[in-house]
Amino acid sequence: MGDTQPRRLEESLAHEAARILTLAALAIVQVTLLTTPLGFTAPLVLVLVICRTVLGIGAAFPDIGLSRALRWALYGGLALDIATGTHLGAHALALLLAALVVATAARRLRVERPIVPLLSVLVGALLYEATLALLTQPGPIEWRSYAQVVIVPSVLLALIPALPAFFLLRWLLRNQL
Repeated sequence: MGDTQPRRLEESLAHEAARILTLAALAIVQVTLLTTPLGFTAPLVLVLVICRTVLGIGAAFPDIGLSRALRWALYGGLALDIATGTHLGAHALALLLAALVVATAARRLRVERPIVPLLSVLVGALLYEATLALLTQPGPIEWRSYAQVVIVPSVLLALIPALPAFFLLRWLLRNQL
């Protein structure tokens, strides 16, 4: 009972399991409940991963924040892969790439400004959709029509919840940052 190390390990594993279950639930909600009448889904997992990335790099220990954000990207991406039935790893790779690029680009910016999460979600959504297209489309992609039909609507749907998700996530994670 005197040793606190096993308890810390158990707490850490419990927190990781909670993250995995939460992101899996969000992926299921995104795929099933957040589909628009035109067939698009609001990319809730993408927005939360990008917001977590921005909050993580603006924290006191940016490397720890980035590693947590990358775990969110991996867990959320794998959950989306399973929920949508795409190739295992396609969404995960697209989310990881978007989070890494956003973290690299926003590392020197002040996170408190509302334009930073918006620009981060914009860049992240563009990279996510382009990477997903390269990984899931069977043949050559006609980028002009693909951008008009898929990328632009998806990016616009990602920008709508960006600021509310950012501020809510900042409030929820205020003790961890």
